[in-house]
Amino acid sequence: MFLALYFMNFHSQKDLFNSHRHQAIRNLFIEKRKRLGLSQNELALQMQTDLVNVSQMESHTGDITFSDIKWFGDALKISINELEILFK
Repeated sequence: MFLALYFMNFHSQKDLFNSHRHQAIRNLFIEKRKRLGLSQNELALQMQTDLVNVSQMESHTGDITFSDIKWFGDALKISINELEILFK
């Protein structure tokens, strides 16, 4: 998934780091977690991390790192197509 993110056709690198795009990614993760019927704690257990990491990612307003996008995307089985839609 990470390699595919690297090759996604972003409008520009600057767009990727636009705050509203980061929030859109967070919203996608939250919506997908809820659709899967997972609590934050259940997702944390699945990811082998603690609740604080999941809670912070969902509520933080700053940038999301590529590694976090991959980590959460893999755990929630979010496709590249789902992410790519956010950047069109």
